Amino acid sequence: MTPPTSILNIFKEYLQKYERHVGAVSILLGFIWDFFTFARPDQLLGNIILLSYLIGAALGIALLSLYRKRGEITPIILLALVQFAFGNIAGSFLFLYGKSGTFEGSSLFLLILGVFLIGNEFMREKYSKIIFHISVWYFLSLLYLTFVVPMVLGKMGDSVFFLSSVISLISAGMLLLVLHLTSKDIANELKKVSLYIGGIFVAFNAFYFLNIIPPVPLSLQEIGIYHLVERADNANYKTLYEKPEWYEFLSDTKKVFNKYNNESVYCFSSVFAPVKLSTGINHRWEHYDEMSNEWSTVSIVPFTITGGRDNGYRGYSQKQNLTPGRFRCSVETTTGALVGRTTFVVVNVTKAPVLLQKER
Repeated sequence: MTPPTSILNIFKEYLQKYERHVGAVSILLGFIWDFFTFARPDQLLGNIILLSYLIGAALGIALLSLYRKRGEITPIILLALVQFAFGNIAGSFLFLYGKSGTFEGSSLFLLILGVFLIGNEFMREKYSKIIFHISVWYFLSLLYLTFVVPMVLGKMGDSVFFLSSVISLISAGMLLLVLHLTSKDIANELKKVSLYIGGIFVAFNAFYFLNIIPPVPLSLQEIGIYHLVERADNANYKTLYEKPEWYEFLSDTKKVFNKYNNESVYCFSSVFAPVKLSTGINHRWEHYDEMSNEWSTVSIVPFTITGGRDNGYRGYSQKQNLTPGRFRCSVETTTGALVGRTTFVVVNVTKAPVLLQKER
């Protein structure tokens, strides 16, 4: 039987040999763990879990700044715990915002997260790595606060988003103050990390106010174009739709609407909002003019959503007499910020298409 001390030595040697990859593996494990234990920031338990991850990661960063030598087991384990916390937090927000906004906006949102979460693989010098960790921690705390503050206040908007951003700067300042008091070496790098944090603050606010990223804390859960949407007796919605083509796996409904016998066209959407938040949104119907190569608004249908439902607040709008051509239905806030959209083509047909039925 192998003595426990030998097993411990093998474990230490393994960690020291693969130290560079510990961070990436820990992030991946955090993502996987979050998949099974998804912590919603608008629920008390999920909020406590995410907040504990943020506080724990901040404490881990502070302790990491105290270690001077590479290869020690304690800082390697601390690094793994910090990155595990990052993976969990990022996983929650990736789940919430993965389908929101335009493809370009969502891709940028996901790219920012990806750059932060894999960048540690290329950070070899100790203090550069710690600065990078502080930047990641600030970015994730910014995401967290821009979600939680509107939930606490029960409203959202530009002023609330900016307030959330300012609170995130205050929290980052408190972390930097602790690092300044506990580590003389890292204190020399505080000017650099302050510039990074300032850059993240400016960039994230710019992306928000330019409508490049989804209007946090709203996120689109589903959207599609249907042949019929009506309320069922069990408070769900009965829908009739055409099955998407095999290559339209990211779409809830078919991108070509085969219009038969001058029927109406329905846009159905589900938007997630945190508990206690009630806000107005619009369905904006637009038609693409082939002559001018521009989108023109056909109509705007407003309604109010209330947060708290797991699969999002459901709503629909209806249009009649749509001519053949290219259209889109966008879900927007009352200020015009894009939550998500679907684009489709209307085609007149002489034979009724095959329709599927589903309750939502």
